[in-house]
Amino acid sequence: MALPLSPWLHGFRPVPASRRALVCFPYAGAGAAVFRDWALDVGPETDLLAVRLPGRESRIGEPPLHRVEEAVPALLAALEPLRDRPLILFGHSLGAALAYATARALAAHGRPPALLAVSGRRAPHRPSRRPPVDGLDDAAFRARLAALGGTPPEVLACDDLMELMLPMLRADFAMSDAFLEPDPPPLPVPILAIAGAEDAEATVEEVAGWERLAGAGFTRRTLPGGHFFLHEQRALIVRHLLGEGSRNTH
Repeated sequence: MALPLSPWLHGFRPVPASRRALVCFPYAGAGAAVFRDWALDVGPETDLLAVRLPGRESRIGEPPLHRVEEAVPALLAALEPLRDRPLILFGHSLGAALAYATARALAAHGRPPALLAVSGRRAPHRPSRRPPVDGLDDAAFRARLAALGGTPPEVLACDDLMELMLPMLRADFAMSDAFLEPDPPPLPVPILAIAGAEDAEATVEEVAGWERLAGAGFTRRTLPGGHFFLHEQRALIVRHLLGEGSRNTH
């Protein structure tokens, strides 16, 4: 299959006769490249695509977005060439909110994905336990990044690099902080929710709250690790995604 020509999606290798597509949504501050190694675990029947938001990688010159809703129309357009095959949407942390909003929009257009998989993210109706980043100065914001553990220490220590990245990082965190649906209706899509057993940012109980939205089946998995367990548990996560995705495409 020819990969979609959209700046919003990045493909990692051609799959001539794919049966489905796995579309991955990155966490705050990350780009499509965080899913590059997933190609090692995704078989020959699945296209692996990753979302690339404005403000990073090849789109670094574009202004970043501050609300999840701002991304959805462009994501729908980018996914349009894939409408002839089942979609598995996977998102981690902020990416889970983006994947969920995209799944709801696809369902509203009569094209629900085969599976919505969310990890490391509280359910949409659960408010954040942490204060928003808007009020933090740069030093406090960098300390917050360090505490989360997703940003390499050498990046945090480089003032020039951080000056370049801070607008995008702040925009991503603002996007994550602002996403809340107090009373979401059930989603007509199977949901797989994955939690890190030691994740203090999104606890197992908060991730379990996604069951409230599951109008077409719900599965929960708890894996070892903290908030960025997706890097340590990559192969197992892919196995769960493709297993649940296959079950829902028959």
